[in-house]
Amino acid sequence: MAKNKSKVNKDAWLNTYADMITLILVFFILLYSMSSIDQEKFRLLVKAFTADPETIEQIRLLESDNQVDAGKPDAEQGGIEGDLIADIEDLNDLYLHLKKYVQENQLQESVQVEKGKDMVFIRFSSNLFFEADRAVLKSGGTEILDFVGDALGQVEPTIKYIRIDGHTAEAGRGTSTVDDRALSTDRANAVLKYLEDLYIKEPAKLMAVGYGLYRPVAPNDSEANRAKNRRVEILVAKTDSLQDELDKIYQIVDQADLDQADTNKDNSANNE
Repeated sequence: MAKNKSKVNKDAWLNTYADMITLILVFFILLYSMSSIDQEKFRLLVKAFTADPETIEQIRLLESDNQVDAGKPDAEQGGIEGDLIADIEDLNDLYLHLKKYVQENQLQESVQVEKGKDMVFIRFSSNLFFEADRAVLKSGGTEILDFVGDALGQVEPTIKYIRIDGHTAEAGRGTSTVDDRALSTDRANAVLKYLEDLYIKEPAKLMAVGYGLYRPVAPNDSEANRAKNRRVEILVAKTDSLQDELDKIYQIVDQADLDQADTNKDNSANNE
């Protein structure tokens, strides 16, 4: 009778345990294959196996926040995403390239970039480039100007002109002996000369204008506002209606000169 008794397998539970471990492993492999690993969600998911309702709610809220963030542009970046543009072929590329550079380097307080019809507008605070009452480029300012100049050099074949405008601010009476018109012109020319020497192949596309204090963008009633008025602006345009009209006038004047020269030649021949 003792021999016919079957032995009890005390280790049979290990089979069930091994199956459970295998299923859990497969479960985590599936999770890994279906989504990128987020350490925070992974940590909370592991805790969720404790059936803690608070932990599960944290997972749900975290997932909701990520979905909302994915559906809206980056506020700090102004909706401009992606890397700097390697090959700048047109004004739109130039605008996006410069805008991204300003945002990445947190220069929004000192540099503004805007785009209009067939043109890109860049405004710099004068203190980026110049000391007070001086028109000599600062070494620190040339770093920004080098970046802009390289971009302008790439887009140069597709544009008609680059205009640099210099602006100063109205100082209190008796506080300055500087000629504002001359200072603004000298500053514009300093930027122009730097771009011409290093980046622009066709100098005829460059022009400089000094407006002095006569085109303010803010009232000259505080130092903060005067700082806004002290600026250098670069306008990059694809068309130049003024130059087109001037070219027509050149043709008329030149043709008149040729006709007059022919008339003088004929009169001289007849007199002989």
